[in-house]
This record gives sequence, structure tokens and C-alpha cells, in this order.
Amino acid sequence: MESVAGKKVLFLITKSNWGGAQTYVYMLATQLAAQGADVTVALGGTGLPGAPTGLLAERLAAAGIRTIMLSTFTRDISLMREMRAFTELYRMVREERPDVLHLNSSKAGGLGALVGSLLRVPNIVFTAHGWPHREPRPLLARILIWLVSWATIMFSTKVIVLFKLDYSEAPVFFSRKKLSIVHNGIVQFELRPREEARQELIHRGASASARTWIMMQAELTKNKAVDIGIEAFARVVQKYPDTALIVMGEGEERTKLESKIAALNLSANVFLFGFVADSRTYLSAGDIFLMTSLKEGMPMALLEAGIAGLPVISTKVGGIPEMIRDQKDGLLIDSNDSATLADALISLLDDSQRAQALATSFHDRVLNEFSEEKMVTETVQVYTS
Repeated sequence: MESVAGKKVLFLITKSNWGGAQTYVYMLATQLAAQGADVTVALGGTGLPGAPTGLLAERLAAAGIRTIMLSTFTRDISLMREMRAFTELYRMVREERPDVLHLNSSKAGGLGALVGSLLRVPNIVFTAHGWPHREPRPLLARILIWLVSWATIMFSTKVIVLFKLDYSEAPVFFSRKKLSIVHNGIVQFELRPREEARQELIHRGASASARTWIMMQAELTKNKAVDIGIEAFARVVQKYPDTALIVMGEGEERTKLESKIAALNLSANVFLFGFVADSRTYLSAGDIFLMTSLKEGMPMALLEAGIAGLPVISTKVGGIPEMIRDQKDGLLIDSNDSATLADALISLLDDSQRAQALATSFHDRVLNEFSEEKMVTETVQVYTS
């Protein structure tokens, strides 16, 4: 395998808040820099025009990785804004002259692949963190998004997909040979001692009387479907009233979720903590990990739950069925099904031995099949093949 030592690698990502794609960029950037690559990360703010950079930029700076702020990169799309973003991006890439331009997220992918192609960057790599045309949208919107994704692939030299479903459903015509499957990976991390984690979260407002804690790490967005988790949890509390649902993450759905919590009389049991720095280190406070998403790629949050040794209940969307073998490593259910989700939660609360067996199996699987070292090695192979 060729080395990346001495190569100039430029990562591009739309937002610099902390999520799965940002974790992916951080891991690759720091590991490639350790291997001798000249690494820079270009990024936008936290989503809105004029927003400051987020936690990704802070952590990259702390790790000694150079960053470039792209002021025109925002979450929302408009023609004038995209024209300004294209101009800013073109100037930046022309000045940086990378050997590898590694694109992450849909907007960064579309604009970055076009710019890289125009400037003849030798290696343009796009990582698809889940194809957006599979999201529940109007038909015309999905067609347009499919075409943009297709163009991104056409302008890229290599494309990384995270799981088999995204490989099979990639928007390609005669260009599938560009695609490689590279699973997300993770390295073991230090967890807070269980009681310390619980006490810190109680200090933030969690119930001190709850015996069992169900943990969620999720942005409060429609795709994460936290509302379905809350609806299911309402049934759980009827049988296990001393149970708490802890949600770590922030987003535009907060107000709606707060109204649902109040309407279901769950204010003493459900806690929306917003963004929590190093939230994964608090997973030791929990007894079960829950993911209710409508759309996912290969979520880092599940790998973190596996490292933490929690039994997992998740929807079977995206690459999750490749991570978790149903009934062996965790429980998988259909999305948007609060009744089945409630039954799954109650089944694990009823049978702690089964819950522990699922947790142990998934923990071992994460360590053996989804290591950070394996992910980095396979990514470098994509760069150099």
C-alpha cells in the first residue's frame, strides 16, 4: 500500500458542528496527519449565514490541524448563495492545490467535485454519508437531488460509500467502478465512571429518582424522529415509571418535542439536554441506547454505544443492519413504529440477561469489525489506488 506521507490532503465539509460526518473528518484528518500527510480542513459554520464555526473547528485546532473557514457555506440552499460559495471555494482550492480533495456532505460534494474537476485536482474523493434522495421528500425534489448526486459522482474520481445499500442504490450510470465500500470505524474511548456520569447529568436536571436510564444521542431534527421515541417511551413509563429518557443533542425540532413531552405528561421522565460536549463519555450512565432515525448512514453514535457496552434498539435504516445483526447484537425495528419500539424497550427492561448478552455481542463486533485503524487503512487505499 502506498503512503500518504508528503501528500497534501484537503478535506471539505459544509458544517462544523459536531455530528457523524464531522467525527469522520476529524478521525481521518488527525490520523492522516500522524502518517505524515499535509492536512487542511475547509469548513463552514454551524449552518446559518454568519454563524461561527463549531466544535469540529475547535477540536481540529487543538489537534494542530489547519482549518479554513468558508463564510458562504450554509445549510440552506439559494441560487445567489451557491454562486458565492462556488466562487469562494474555487479561489480556495486554486490556492491550496491539493493532491487529494476529500468531500463530505451533499453541498460540499456537489460544489467541491465541480470545482476540483475544473481545477484538475488529481484525486477528488467524495464520501456519501447516506444518499439524500432516499429521504422522505416530494418526488420532484428527490429526482433533482438524485441528479445532483449523480453529477457529484461524475465529477469525482473516487466515491466512498459506507455500506452495501448505498453501494447498490448509488445514482450511477456506467460509473459504479468509482465506488468503494469503507465502513465507519471507531477507537476505544474513556467513559466517565457510571455514578459520576449520572451525578453530572442529574446536576444538569435529570431525575435523581430514576433507576433506569435510556440514552439517545441525536440532533433534534425530523430525520432523527425523536418524537417517535418519546411516544414509545410514554408506554414504557406506564409499566416502569422509574425510567428516564435522556436525549443529548440540539436542533430545530426542540419546541415541538417540548410540547409533546408536556402533552404526554412526561416532564419528570424525559430530558432534552441540548448539545453536551463529549456526550459519548456519558453513555456509561445509561442502561439502554435508543436510535429512532428515519434516515442514517453508518452512525457513529451506534458505534459509540457499542464501545460503551449498552444494549441497542435501533431502526433498521441505512447501513444499520450491516452494523447490528437483529436479535444477536441488538434489536432492529421499522422506523415510525412507536408501538413496536415500546414493545422492544419493555422486552429488554423485562429481561436484563438478554439485554446484557446483546450488549456484549455488539461490543465485541464493534471492536473486531469497525475499528478506526481499518477505516483509515481502507481510505488510504482509495486515495492511492
